[in-house]
Amino acid sequence: MQPGLIQLALTMFAALQTIYYYNKLPPRIASHFGAGGAANGWSSTSSFFVTYWIVIAVVFAVSLGIPTLIGKLPPSQINLPNKDFWLSPEMYPQTLARFRAYFRWFGALLLLFLVLVFQMVFQANLSNNPALGPWFIPVLIGFLVTVIIWVIMFRRQFSRNQMNRVRS
Repeated sequence: MQPGLIQLALTMFAALQTIYYYNKLPPRIASHFGAGGAANGWSSTSSFFVTYWIVIAVVFAVSLGIPTLIGKLPPSQINLPNKDFWLSPEMYPQTLARFRAYFRWFGALLLLFLVLVFQMVFQANLSNNPALGPWFIPVLIGFLVTVIIWVIMFRRQFSRNQMNRVRS
């Protein structure tokens, strides 16, 4: 599946969350939770949903903007393993395509994490004593492990072994 389609589906899911939960939540909702999961910060429902959509926009800006920004930087400003090879004129278009693909996947992973966390916050606010449930820590750990794997795979794309494969 394409990361862009995943991002689109998750954005549509976020829109459905907004439609479903906006009128179900109280006017003042828990918007920040301490280490134990108990609510310790509050906001209005409308400002919470505005924040939700700003966060979604930032995810898109990061996943689409970083490769665009990198494409506009001179090679001397880009820190990349084996950059003389990967940023050479003949490899530069392929390198930028790899950046775009990897950052699109990062955006999809980050958006999935955020949609899940906001779902937990919506659920918590439907109870009398808002607290994040037991799924927050496993979701957070899963996201962090996935990001570590993403970083390893990203670095491997520009390794000497990959460079030798492309050359042959």
